[in-house]
Amino acid sequence: MEVIIHKEFVSLEKLLPKWNLLKEKYYEITIFQDMSWIKSWWYCKSRQKNISPYIIEIKNNKETIGVLPLYMELMRFARLHFRILKPIGSEVSDYLIPILSKEYPPEEILSSAFKKIYEDKLNWDYINWGDIPEDSFFSKFLTKQMINKHRLIEKKKADTCPFLKISNKVEEVKCKLDEDLLKKILSKERKLNKRGNLTFTLVTKEEEIEPVMNKFFELHIERWGRTVTPSKFLQEEEREHAMLAAKNLFQSGLLFLAYLSYNDEIIAIEFGMSDAKKIYLYLPAFNIKYRNYSVGNLLNYFIILEACKRGYDIVDFLRGDEKHKQEWGTVKKYNVKYEIYNHSLKSMVFKYITRANKSKSFNYIIHKLSNLSRMMSKRPHFQ
Repeated sequence: MEVIIHKEFVSLEKLLPKWNLLKEKYYEITIFQDMSWIKSWWYCKSRQKNISPYIIEIKNNKETIGVLPLYMELMRFARLHFRILKPIGSEVSDYLIPILSKEYPPEEILSSAFKKIYEDKLNWDYINWGDIPEDSFFSKFLTKQMINKHRLIEKKKADTCPFLKISNKVEEVKCKLDEDLLKKILSKERKLNKRGNLTFTLVTKEEEIEPVMNKFFELHIERWGRTVTPSKFLQEEEREHAMLAAKNLFQSGLLFLAYLSYNDEIIAIEFGMSDAKKIYLYLPAFNIKYRNYSVGNLLNYFIILEACKRGYDIVDFLRGDEKHKQEWGTVKKYNVKYEIYNHSLKSMVFKYITRANKSKSFNYIIHKLSNLSRMMSKRPHFQ
């Protein structure tokens, strides 16, 4: 096998096939490996001057059989600069795995890829690969590597990712829901329908995307503006990324943008994705004027009914162990994170810096030194 490291993002656009082929011929692919999602992420992220592509291509007989879409981020600590490798889509993607052909054993492809990465160890210091499904082939491979090279690879449990198994038998699916939750939802639905017209709508036309997404931003900002964690959509860059992602996903047939309206006023929106088998509930927003009607739960309920009707297998609630996700009769699965080092001097320095930084004693010393520095700066200077 031949392994090539590409330093241009355009290489990835040439390497990855369309979604249908990707889904059919590659292992464990999710929405977050689709080029439409990756491209929108890179378009906004690449404006930062401290990142650059580091894309691993694995070939056999001139055919691309695997891609590890990584990027390099420069990080400064004291006077040192460290080069961190991360998967493209980090922070905003829930499942991040390599893209490997089903025609070859994944361990064989990954072994070739990581051999090349370790050979290039003078050009990177640390790999931070999170959001890996714990039961995936990639996690199993890295765990095996960790056993053999335990000082170089560390594994940590990350997020819970609950999902609901469904079928076209709606009543059976309803039985999975928490009884009190279902009663509450049906009661709220009846109350709203008595006083007006409650409608569920799925966006099916491109021209509908922009006005619905703009309303989504408005509701999200208003909802989180009353908390200690304001909406990220206050930032123009975040709005641009989400809008571009929605439009790109629509072009690939992967957008699931749904909303509830009441008397022609939008009261809840779900910005999600879907393929032939799964609906991914990515980000919700709701109108706080209707908070007493649990419109977020109402929208989830309508989405589940729609999923049953359309023959989906799973509604994936994605990252987060919030209590309300458990009330839907979900099954828990977990993501893991791997931290990978090499035997270069800088990599070892970074390893010990990060370990020390996480320790209570290190943070205590830093805190005391900072206080001492402030005190000294306030003392009068005598000639």
